[in-house]
Amino acid sequence: MTLHEHTVQVTDRFVYVAADDVLAEPLLRELEQEYDARYGEFFGEKASAEIRRYPVEAFSPEQGGAFVLLLRGGVPIAGGAYKRFDERTAELKRIWTSSAHRRQGLARRVVRELEDEAVRRGYTRAYLTTGPRQPEAKHLYFQTGYTPLFDTTLDPEEVIVHGFAKSLDDEPLDVAGITTAHDASLAVRSLNPSNRDAEEPFDKLRERGSSTPEVVNVAPAKRVVPEAVKVVPTRHWWRWVLSALVAFVVLQFVWSLFTNQQYEWNVFAEYFFSQSVLNSLGVTLGLTVVSVIGGFILGAVLANFRLSKSPLLSGAAYAYIWFFRSVPLLVQILVWYNLGYLYPTLGLGTPFTTDFWLVEFSTTTLITAFAAATIGLTLHQAAYFAEIIRGGILSVDQGQLEASAALGLPRRVRFFRIILPQAARAILPNFFNEVIGLVKGTSVVFVVALPELFYTVQVIYNRNQRVIPLLLVAVVWYAIITTVLSIIQFYVERHYARGAHRELPPTPIQRATAWIKLQWARLGDETGDDPLAAEKNRRHDTVLGSGS
Repeated sequence: MTLHEHTVQVTDRFVYVAADDVLAEPLLRELEQEYDARYGEFFGEKASAEIRRYPVEAFSPEQGGAFVLLLRGGVPIAGGAYKRFDERTAELKRIWTSSAHRRQGLARRVVRELEDEAVRRGYTRAYLTTGPRQPEAKHLYFQTGYTPLFDTTLDPEEVIVHGFAKSLDDEPLDVAGITTAHDASLAVRSLNPSNRDAEEPFDKLRERGSSTPEVVNVAPAKRVVPEAVKVVPTRHWWRWVLSALVAFVVLQFVWSLFTNQQYEWNVFAEYFFSQSVLNSLGVTLGLTVVSVIGGFILGAVLANFRLSKSPLLSGAAYAYIWFFRSVPLLVQILVWYNLGYLYPTLGLGTPFTTDFWLVEFSTTTLITAFAAATIGLTLHQAAYFAEIIRGGILSVDQGQLEASAALGLPRRVRFFRIILPQAARAILPNFFNEVIGLVKGTSVVFVVALPELFYTVQVIYNRNQRVIPLLLVAVVWYAIITTVLSIIQFYVERHYARGAHRELPPTPIQRATAWIKLQWARLGDETGDDPLAAEKNRRHDTVLGSGS
């Protein structure tokens, strides 16, 4: 991919338009010219006649079709369409990339978008045909998982019309069924050369090299209307068994919560909002906030040092990360708390001496229990944040760096406006995991008698011997904090996903609302005995579930 492509790809977007929209005209005109140049009158008429064969309505949503364009900076660079082949099948047509934008994978993106839209419209498989003089099209369909409906060992011009099909759901493709439908479609078209109905794709399969076509007397083909297919849902026996076991264990545990008197829920309620517990909760949150802010800032500096071309900076950052990830957090806090044994006084003065003539402090006075805990947590967390940030920066495509440098952007602008927003998608999940771990990790500061949440409940249950209820108080508070952070994480990640997904994942409220609406609709008689409608509902469930 070129530097230009990296720079402009962020402006690409899909839009659905009518088949005769003015935006589509340049692409369709180029497609006609290309078809005529390749095939001439190979099919007995100009190949471009295939493009004008279908009315605009065939690709409209009302008739089960769609027409999509890929725009870059508002200019169409690729496009494609599909129309209804049968109740289950969408027939892909008009897949084309502008000659000025070839070899960028645009056709693959168009095919994927059409498949996704077909699934959203309830189709379960895709079908398409191409000619013998389009090897790049056949290569595309092979690469995107399509199954050929012809003998691949034959000469392409002997096959003439090359059919492909692909299952769009979890069910395997019914190759025999779609091949039969494909062959029947070609047979009908070859017997009815005057047919120009919108339901028909390529219509000519004539013998070439003869000015007078051979006349064949064949009885008119009867239209076969398939009977409704009874859709039987897949039975997942092991999933049901395991689900039943899990449900049993959960219900058994919930039952014990209400029936086991040893939990002493009255003691739990007495201390849950007690002033000492709330004060200790504030200490826990304060330690977390200070350590996260300090650790992230220091980690960002260390990450940039690690990526620096200076061997001194890179080596120093590597040594720091190695050391603080090697020493247990508990040991680090104890060392900082007892630093006065090594250095009774700290200050500023003459280098390489203990003459602190500028300013001097007593170490035991300067480094309190809170300071020792904060320093230990911050320095320890900075080592992990540094690797998380470094990994996120390295996840950004190197072409982005090259493209921004080629545009002459200053280093600061490159980093904060181009690299960092893209790296955030990789940084945020691990960052929040570290924050959640740090909330619970603050419990280790009990070794310096700092009254955080865990230390406080220990003091209380050592006094009244109500161990389990007081531990439950700490557990529930930790769970509440973790839940709040997890919710924040979801929405922050969703915000930064805007540059990676065409549609943002639904929020829990949106998913719940969609599920309720679906279940409410099922209470009616919309589906009745229609198995195809029931199958569409089942597929809608699958689409909703895939967004989680």
